[in-house]
Amino acid sequence: MNRLKELRNEKGLRQKDVAQVLGISQQSLGYYENGVNKPDPAMLVQLADFYEVSVDFLLGRTDETGIIYKYNGEKLSNDEQKLLVSYRSLSAQQKDLAILTLQTWSGVK
Repeated sequence: MNRLKELRNEKGLRQKDVAQVLGISQQSLGYYENGVNKPDPAMLVQLADFYEVSVDFLLGRTDETGIIYKYNGEKLSNDEQKLLVSYRSLSAQQKDLAILTLQTWSGVK
């Protein structure tokens, strides 16, 4: 479960703070991070939700994080996520054109 430690460090969080949010002891989180103990399925889901990654990523079954994109606190739909991924692959000029097109169609400026 080294990914737990990596995710925590990437976010600049302390074990103590993460454990408190999850409602577990710092020692339990440390055991999970170091592979001494394995989290039960409910805790795996809680950890995945907290770090906004998939359970499969935490388990090492995939290297894709399965990041959950959010806007205004709501999860983006699959179509919205596809649009975002596609948009990010465009050149600056293509992005400008895409925004202009969407604004024209939607009436939103």
